[in-house]
Amino acid sequence: MLSKESIEFIRDHASDDPVKLLLSSKKVPHSDMKLIVSAIEGRKKIAAKVPEWGERFDLCYPSSVSLEQCSSAFTAEFKQYLFKQKNVLDITGGLGVDSYYISKVAKSLVYFERNKELFDAVKYNFGRLEVVNTMFVNTEVNESNIPGVPDLEKVYTVYADPSRRGPSDSRIFNPEDYEPNMNKLMDLLLGFAERIIIKVSPMADITSLIKSFTAVCEIIIVSVFNECKEILVIIDRKNRLSPVPLEKVKIQAANFEKSEKKWKIFEWSLSEESSSGAVISTPEKGNYMYEPNSGLLKGGAFKILCNRYSIGKISLSSHLYISKIQIPDFPGRSFRIEEIYDFDKKGIKEIGLKFPKANVSTRNFNLTPPELKERLGVKDGGEIFLFGTLFSDNSRKIVVCTKAG
Repeated sequence: MLSKESIEFIRDHASDDPVKLLLSSKKVPHSDMKLIVSAIEGRKKIAAKVPEWGERFDLCYPSSVSLEQCSSAFTAEFKQYLFKQKNVLDITGGLGVDSYYISKVAKSLVYFERNKELFDAVKYNFGRLEVVNTMFVNTEVNESNIPGVPDLEKVYTVYADPSRRGPSDSRIFNPEDYEPNMNKLMDLLLGFAERIIIKVSPMADITSLIKSFTAVCEIIIVSVFNECKEILVIIDRKNRLSPVPLEKVKIQAANFEKSEKKWKIFEWSLSEESSSGAVISTPEKGNYMYEPNSGLLKGGAFKILCNRYSIGKISLSSHLYISKIQIPDFPGRSFRIEEIYDFDKKGIKEIGLKFPKANVSTRNFNLTPPELKERLGVKDGGEIFLFGTLFSDNSRKIVVCTKAG
């Protein structure tokens, strides 16, 4: 799609203003300046998500929406273990980030995309990236057929990242409103696929997800640097006739740790959570306090942490945890309590004077972090962490912490 001259132009003008480039299209009379500018703009946007692609000047990015919705290299690489040595159908190919990383570990991959412009760009890009085990099909998969698959006698794994955008580009959270509606495709897909892996919004409710689909065997909450990025619903054909009960479905919270540069995984089930007991502990100066990773909070792993790590909770709904001896492998942030203040006029005044700079958070508190920061009169930064929270006696407290080593 991009000629040698166009690639050189992109390399030479990678930092230029796209609007000015469009106005100066006469400088490249034999090239499609619109395509060149979209490649320059796309390269800037993709660099943060997929650095490997951002380093190149020979790839096309025709759609800004596909750039916004595509996976990052972190999450795409994490998903690779689900597709090792599998024959894979990516039925919602999009910009092809997931397809690209899946192709590195899969036996074979069939990429489906209904949008012709996007399809052509991805097929061209994969050629530049020297992907050799992928077949491209420019069509929409629907509940009546899946055209273009060369050998339906093979055992397949299906991957789908349905669109979660509605009219006027509004966000959609109900899986029944995704495009395509995966439930309508289920009979067709499970006819030849042993597994279906569906990427859904990180805002989706876990229990509702399990109820929304048949034969769910696992839910994976994927976070990067403690920010929840996506949820994977794993559907297994063998569970169709004898479904795993909702409370027995395996839930994983996977987080890529920034400091250790590796994935950490915490696994549980709803039944294990419901059968666990929460020990309520009143924090004291010198105690250690823990804030779970976002994936655990998203998945509702609250009481189970007390059992797994022999720690207490500040209150039933606060989701901050306490121990006298430091827990070295807790899945989240660890702090040491330096002071505890009542959230009253006296406490607010003392905190403002003593800690002019701090990192402010709230758990089960009637103010948001920005609101609490304003009330306390502190600025962002420093090595002090202030947590506004509710103790078990319903008293409002500010817990002053430093990070535990």
